[in-house]
Amino acid sequence: MAKKAKHLEVQGRHIYNSEIEVCPHCEMPLRARPHYQWRKTVQQLDGAVYVASRAKECVYPECAYQGQPYSSAAAQMVTVPECTYGLDVIAQIGWWRDREHLNRQQIHSRLEGRGIQISERQVDHLYARYQVLIGCAERLERERVEEVVKERGGLMVGLDGLEPEGASEQLWVVREVQTDRILVAGWLPRVNHKTLKALLKPVVDMGLPILATVSDKQGCVRKALQEVWPDVPHQWCQSHYLGHATRPIYNYDSALKAEMRKTIRREIRERMGDVLSGSDETGFSPSVGDGAGSR
Repeated sequence: MAKKAKHLEVQGRHIYNSEIEVCPHCEMPLRARPHYQWRKTVQQLDGAVYVASRAKECVYPECAYQGQPYSSAAAQMVTVPECTYGLDVIAQIGWWRDREHLNRQQIHSRLEGRGIQISERQVDHLYARYQVLIGCAERLERERVEEVVKERGGLMVGLDGLEPEGASEQLWVVREVQTDRILVAGWLPRVNHKTLKALLKPVVDMGLPILATVSDKQGCVRKALQEVWPDVPHQWCQSHYLGHATRPIYNYDSALKAEMRKTIRREIRERMGDVLSGSDETGFSPSVGDGAGSR
């Protein structure tokens, strides 16, 4: 049977730049690459979005890591490589399958009810992705991580969480930002700096050099990273930072719109009152005209 083409209505465009501003090796400013590292349309639980990731690189001639790409941690939290479904969709499928014990048909029906274009076979594929994701919590392949350290001089660690609909736990993912490699993943029934430190412990136990960490400004995340790696530079996640920065503007804009509506409605009522009072004086009625209503 031929594959049915998807016709997606893109609800937004998100272009993520690397959050790292300076080279962790020579401390010279990084420069954005002129082309995207990757770009694609991703189906998330709340709609389809166009996502692009633009890496940065060190251009300092004397740096041993000149030309090395530094990827966006925020872009990596949208989806996984070679996949056009969001990480939130993958986590939701995993929760429904493992925790609510729904079968493939039931999960497929729920996703279609959310407007997600997906086949039952793709549900199985995404559940397999979820199992690989969770498997990272049980087996951290030290040899592959050491290869990253050898090539790039150390690890850049990103940390973020997802909360599927109806879930009582959150799925937290620890990534190596430069390579988009998942280091650790796990469900946390309670999220605080102690549970996050426990999640990071397999990475800490490897004793490998950490160049930088990336996260949002959630207090428990900041505290966990500071306690685990107190001397490692930290960078705020770009998308979270901009979201927090625009929130006061959004609130002010909403209040301004409400005030404008009140003013406009008040003026309309006043003008309508003037028109109606004027029509009473002239004997004009909008329902009575030249022969109107006689037919």
